[in-house]
Amino acid sequence: MVSVTARKVRDQTTERSSMNVGRRYTGYLISYPVVGRGMVIFRDPHGHRMITTPVKRVLGEPEGHMLYVETENSVYRIEIHGEPIFPMTHPVVGEAASG
Repeated sequence: MVSVTARKVRDQTTERSSMNVGRRYTGYLISYPVVGRGMVIFRDPHGHRMITTPVKRVLGEPEGHMLYVETENSVYRIEIHGEPIFPMTHPVVGEAASG
């Protein structure tokens, strides 16, 4: 688990709405984003969370402090604050490039 700020940098839905582009989500990322599964960011201690559509691609280094996560509907820039509280699971080599 690690503290993150996610910012939606692109919306790929057919509505062409840019209303949520640039929106920031701050919270805790429980595990490294995995291709084929939704990414979950817990936003507060009351259980509010952001769940994305399935992840298509992850760009960046697992040990880095910046990731780009492409989902079926959007692209998010994930800024990682500090070190993980618990060890985060990393994808199998080559998994992030599949799609």
